Amino acid sequence: MPAEQVCLVAAGVVIPGCEGIEDLWQRAQDGPLPFGRPDRFRGHEALAAAAEDETGRVPDLRFGEVREPAAQADGDLQASWLRRALRQCLAATSGHATRPGLFLAASTDTSYEIDMALTADMLAAGAARHLPGPDDARAGERIRHQLAQADPCAGSRHGEFLPHAQARRAIEGLLPQDTPILIVDNICPSSLYSVDLGVKHLLDGAVDVAFCGGVSSHGPLRQIYFSEMGTLSPSGEVRAFDSAADGTVFSEGAALVTLKRLSDALRDHDTVLAVLAGFGAASDGKSKAIFAPSQEGQVRAMIRARSVNDVPGGQVAWVLGHGTATHVGDATELRSIAAAHPGGNPWVTGNKPMLGHTGMACGAVSLIQAALGLHRSAIPRQPNHTTLPDYARSLAVRIPAASVGLEESMTDGQPPFVGVFACGLGGINGYQLLISPDADEHKVRSSPPSLCDELVLVRWSALLPGRPDDDVVAARMSRGEAGAEALRFERPYPVPPFEKSLIPPKVAAQLDMSQLLVVELVNRLGAAEPDRGLLWDGLEERTGIFGAHHGLAQSAVDSTLRCLGSGIARSLDGADARAAADYLREHRSSTNPVGPYSLVGRMSSTALGWVANRRDLHGPTMMVDTGPASGLAALHAASCYLRRGDIDLALVMAWSAGPLEQNAQSLGLSPQEVAEGAYAVALARPETAQARGWQVLARVRTELRADPGATDWRGKPSYLAGDGFVGVLRSIFEGKLPQRFSSTAGPTIDVLPPS
Repeated sequence: MPAEQVCLVAAGVVIPGCEGIEDLWQRAQDGPLPFGRPDRFRGHEALAAAAEDETGRVPDLRFGEVREPAAQADGDLQASWLRRALRQCLAATSGHATRPGLFLAASTDTSYEIDMALTADMLAAGAARHLPGPDDARAGERIRHQLAQADPCAGSRHGEFLPHAQARRAIEGLLPQDTPILIVDNICPSSLYSVDLGVKHLLDGAVDVAFCGGVSSHGPLRQIYFSEMGTLSPSGEVRAFDSAADGTVFSEGAALVTLKRLSDALRDHDTVLAVLAGFGAASDGKSKAIFAPSQEGQVRAMIRARSVNDVPGGQVAWVLGHGTATHVGDATELRSIAAAHPGGNPWVTGNKPMLGHTGMACGAVSLIQAALGLHRSAIPRQPNHTTLPDYARSLAVRIPAASVGLEESMTDGQPPFVGVFACGLGGINGYQLLISPDADEHKVRSSPPSLCDELVLVRWSALLPGRPDDDVVAARMSRGEAGAEALRFERPYPVPPFEKSLIPPKVAAQLDMSQLLVVELVNRLGAAEPDRGLLWDGLEERTGIFGAHHGLAQSAVDSTLRCLGSGIARSLDGADARAAADYLREHRSSTNPVGPYSLVGRMSSTALGWVANRRDLHGPTMMVDTGPASGLAALHAASCYLRRGDIDLALVMAWSAGPLEQNAQSLGLSPQEVAEGAYAVALARPETAQARGWQVLARVRTELRADPGATDWRGKPSYLAGDGFVGVLRSIFEGKLPQRFSSTAGPTIDVLPPS
């Protein structure tokens, strides 16, 4: 019998048409929202025209918009939505939020605010350089002031809208100042992964209350990307799991859940909506394409969730699916649900027909709806659904045309489980099971038990400018020097040969340099040793991949300015307008046009997806972006999954690459103080290392909270997210162990002698 369980006691949502969970439940009864062109930004015709000029097609700008109060004029959208969702959570939770933690899904790739602020940053500086006279700074500020008339987001620097900065503003005055924040960037399943991290930290005793969920803001840029990928619905309706499905419609917003240990919730007299009953995380591994869903990967995640408590397939009565209403996506998902629940015939629903695809929040939105249904013993009807596609009629799944009672009679008298599934680009899958707290006779684990407190670091590698061997890097770092003499990679970044990346050169040429760095770095890290195979040989099924980055990718900067620059520049006139036009022409001549791989090619999380895809690895992938301390956070996240036995080997990496001027600016540094490069380590449990005969370089312990007295890990030059790795590796190379590394907001990493 498990010693402790985690339960969901409250939730908050700020999504189109819903300001609270009662609105969310009612929306299922009232039916879909009408999707239209947004009111938020002025001049959408100009943006559409600019996009048409870029791609040759007119993008559909319809999406689900969160309407902001007139008083919200600063453009800080996601911080505002998170704050409102958090207030809802706090209002519905008994007692004070003592020792809280925020586990959030957010991304620079799903931020309207960053899109507009970055465009203004680039346009103001670039246009100013094309004006006569020496005072570029004053001219740039004048131009920025004019651009802010087009959108309030353009009045701020893009660094103000980075995920960790917005999250910190969102909790200000609502949660203690030292509340740890861990931000996950796994695209669509991200908020389910954030919930799993919250569960693990509650069971470890690191926090007493976990606020978990996701947030994203939509805009014209992603409409352009998804238009190029052919995933948008021409009809403007989302008909998930229906024979008439023709694509998806995007929306935005924030969704948070409040998690507590069940014993604490009962003590505090909270309303327990559901008990979390196991999470399954999996990567697709090898599949047809990096953006094509895989039945094998989806089934793997679902079976892993069931295996936490050995839940029979027939005991899962309802699956709230991803349901994007794309032909391939829906077909793969329905087949996966049927295959992963043998002996069952679950009801399957999805909420995108009534809300749109809420991006980073979508998993949490579905989790909230599932918990409400479980609490009310009801499965809501599926909107916009008439008939199953032909391929699905032989599958053991059902789609409810009307509300259905959620009863034990569905599962042969056993308490019914409810599953929530999400998947995303890069082959990332997540599946969370829930059960009613009233199922006293069916005690469940919320997560596998912890197996150890201490991990071992068994291998490392680095890929730095000039490509020095690891021995050279170690020697330099042991003398207190930077790992490489050069600070910049060559431009354009060379496409790695196929034998190093396993990515076809024509595809690789469309990817951001950070993705190419990562796949080449992993080739170094996993290289076969004499009389041994690759590092992960025999562990492919249980190898997880964790990454850390800070800021923006170069391809994100380039495609954002190409798509949005000429539209927002229409707010300029005279010499400023001519200078902006000259700068945009110059920029377009030196950057790649937007195409089907533009979104996949810029997303940091996809870098990890390429590793899993090319190397056929099936553990979870997780990108972390908590600001400058992201490298330490990635090491901590990996340790959470290793310690509980979700994986046996973790490949953990952090990098600095791309638009150094913009990324340095966000930290108050000059570009000359920032270096490019990537670092990677392999972590395992001690017994795995011993069984595999791996040399232990150091022992590692991690914890979520900060230690103000820890070693300052930041060096010069800065490798941004890689700085934490530099500190850890330097302490090993210098033989100065033990060492403790931390940041002002956590986490804390202890690096100990190997024995």
